[in-house]
Amino acid sequence: MMNAKLSKTTLTVNGKRAGIRIDAGPWIAGVPAETIKLRSKKGCFPAEFRRALVIENNSDGRTDYFEADSIRLLPGHPLYDTAKSLAA
Repeated sequence: MMNAKLSKTTLTVNGKRAGIRIDAGPWIAGVPAETIKLRSKKGCFPAEFRRALVIENNSDGRTDYFEADSIRLLPGHPLYDTAKSLAA
């Protein structure tokens, strides 16, 4: 069971906090327009987040391409409505 709370700059999951940035697009072709991304300010989310949420990171160390961890939210996700209101 996940206990999560979202504010404009912080995501708290099961008592562990992390700084975030909320992005609502526009996105490239193929990414649903309603997608909202929560990106880690420090680059990666704590282990508690990885156990509770699906974390995405497409970094490629061989080509020196690094990106911050992110969480994609779509309509129906428990945090989506809050994230949408904070992204606006």
